[in-house]
Amino acid sequence: MTFGTPPEPPEPPPLIPPLAGPAPVAPLAAELTATGLPRVPTMPGAIATIGRGLDLNVAARSILRRASLYTGLLTLLAAGPPIATAWAFSIQQGGLDWLAQLMATGVSPHLRAGSAFASFASITFLLSAGCLFAIWLDAQLLALTFIGGQATGRTFTLRGALVIARSRYWRLVRASLLVGLIQLIPRIVLQALLTGQTVGSETQVLIVTIVDLLLAAPFAYIGAGIVLGDVGAQEAVRRSWRLAQARWRLAFVVAIVTTAVAYLAAFALGAGLDILLRLGGAVGLDGTIGPSQSVVLAVILVLAIVSIGSLVMTIDGLTVGPQVVAFLGLTGFSSGLDEGANALAPPRPTRLISWPMRIALGLNALAAGIAVYNTL
Repeated sequence: MTFGTPPEPPEPPPLIPPLAGPAPVAPLAAELTATGLPRVPTMPGAIATIGRGLDLNVAARSILRRASLYTGLLTLLAAGPPIATAWAFSIQQGGLDWLAQLMATGVSPHLRAGSAFASFASITFLLSAGCLFAIWLDAQLLALTFIGGQATGRTFTLRGALVIARSRYWRLVRASLLVGLIQLIPRIVLQALLTGQTVGSETQVLIVTIVDLLLAAPFAYIGAGIVLGDVGAQEAVRRSWRLAQARWRLAFVVAIVTTAVAYLAAFALGAGLDILLRLGGAVGLDGTIGPSQSVVLAVILVLAIVSIGSLVMTIDGLTVGPQVVAFLGLTGFSSGLDEGANALAPPRPTRLISWPMRIALGLNALAAGIAVYNTL
């Protein structure tokens, strides 16, 4: 008998190994246990899932930075016309007193505005809201694509990711509407229970937050199911429910991260607006607006809008990281990303701004121009 150094044990496989080829279209159907739930492979703990999501954001920081700038510039194109309308109206009113009164009391008397201005200003604000909704939903889909690609060894350009985002856009809209309808009754009941209660506002906010987490946990994987799983809206909702049943704690972690990042973003946005207001007061924007103040106000607004749009992409990257890690760990499925990956066939040509968005932005600018003309 000979004695020697025992062989070293093999290293464990990585949590999310890169895929060598496309996975089957519907792995959950083949991986159901006797109870009807998906078979769960070895998964990291909750803290490890969050850490892995942050690691993916750091690794994808280069493409996320470019996508943030893209989202910020699109946000400027969408929000610029109504902001320009309000800017011209403020100059015509002689200052920002009307806006301060409107924000403080909800009513701003003694406004000098004609019916034509009011009509076209309303149109541009409505078009802007629709464009911003579409842009920010695209940002969520882009974040899922970039983070999912980073986790599975796929490389995406911005145009390649847009191919996936635009092909999944209406699925995510329908899924969001479906989830909203499912959550509508519990929210109405909660609002009725809280109305007239003597509990403080902080307690009410805490109760609403806890209920929102409970309602969001079963649908934590809808975005990943649509982008990585390439399924429809109803199937994404069903699969998300089954995955949440398999690991409720993990689903709650994903929901908690989403809620926590949203609160942090709200605080950051509020702090940024406070800084802008202080800066505006320092240069005299709280009084009569002259030519020099107008230029300063325009620069401040442009920087603020681009920053907010870029922040949206950053927030989406942070929130989808744990979701992607958990979804891939539970299902091992990611062939929904093959459509825009560079490693496969080159993606079909796609414009950075789609034609429907171009038309909406053009109409938005036209309505804003007519509204500004009516302030002269």
